[in-house]
Amino acid sequence: MKQFNTLLEAAKCAATRCESFRFATSNDRYDVKDLLVLAETSDSEDPIDEDNFYVVSPAGSIGLCEDGEDIDWLFLTVSSTDENLPTTLQTTSQIKFCSKCGSRVILGASFCGTCGKKLN
Repeated sequence: MKQFNTLLEAAKCAATRCESFRFATSNDRYDVKDLLVLAETSDSEDPIDEDNFYVVSPAGSIGLCEDGEDIDWLFLTVSSTDENLPTTLQTTSQIKFCSKCGSRVILGASFCGTCGKKLN
């Protein structure tokens, strides 16, 4: 999922994926123009903290990630009602290779799981 620092940036991205949205806790509906105006107003009146960010799902739903993990979905797409939205941000582990034996190791590991070499 793409991450954004402002609701307006997230709304612009979501607008390329969907044309109609509804607020997550009500049936209030928004077209792209209304969503962009609402996002710009929200950013100017109540900006998010620097550690928080917005996410946009593949279908265009917009969520707020306040702690880097949990996602509160704010705007859902009207057209993709069956989209399975996660409640937490899934981070994918990057893979690198051990410089001693060449085995694959998970980024952030302290030691190679195959030969035991200390990793940088």
